[in-house]
Amino acid sequence: MSPLTKTQALDRHALVMAIWLALGLVAVMLFDYGSDGGGWIATLSAFGAVLAAFIGHIIVNAVYDTGFSRRELALGLVIYAGALVACGLAALLVPGFGTRNFLPLSLGFGGLFAAVVFYMITHFGVRRSFEAFDVIGDFGTDGPDRNSRQERR
Repeated sequence: MSPLTKTQALDRHALVMAIWLALGLVAVMLFDYGSDGGGWIATLSAFGAVLAAFIGHIIVNAVYDTGFSRRELALGLVIYAGALVACGLAALLVPGFGTRNFLPLSLGFGGLFAAVVFYMITHFGVRRSFEAFDVIGDFGTDGPDRNSRQERR
């Protein structure tokens, strides 16, 4: 991966924002419609729009020969966790929400998680995907073992 020029970085950012804004608004609209009684197809279509935006972001990364930035990863994780907590709270506090939307929400959140794991395994391999989250493996190691572990990454 070669570093991007300022113009290329701005172009990439604009493309990513256009993809997420367009498909994100569609996802919000479909989720609102589906959770208000529009049915499970609308709710699952909202997750499909999020998945389409994720695939579009992967394509932009491939075209510009870049990966996800740390900010993009953090934002995605915060939004995913926040949506999961919000839907869990709504299922507990809003009468009828849980019975009406539990299955489509479970399938949608599970599908998004599976898509991210599939991307990580196909892009980085199983070993590097696991090492990205393996904080215990680096804990308490000094000397040559730690350096050899850093070189493998």
